[in-house]
Amino acid sequence: GAKVKLTFSNSDDMLHNLVIVQPGTAIEVGELALKMGLEGSQKNYIPDSEKVLFHTNILSPETSETIYFEAPAVPGDYMYVCTFPGHAYVMQGVFRVSN
Repeated sequence: GAKVKLTFSNSDDMLHNLVIVQPGTAIEVGELALKMGLEGSQKNYIPDSEKVLFHTNILSPETSETIYFEAPAVPGDYMYVCTFPGHAYVMQGVFRVSN
């Protein structure tokens, strides 16, 4: 339940986003984003899924975005992932929530 301020800076030369998801669901959410087709770019490649908790928009190279949220109340290793098509398989990490 702690308040979180997260600033995602895209220092790469391609589009990226940052999506925090339920534990163990990074690949699943990434594959849902792949299936969005043309709608994907309009929705920042964020699929309609209860497994998506928090997210940035798609960011162009050399831009950043700050999001604010409350950390999940249940401790655990939540995942973060880039859901731009194809990126979820290698661009992911852990957002650890503890008491």
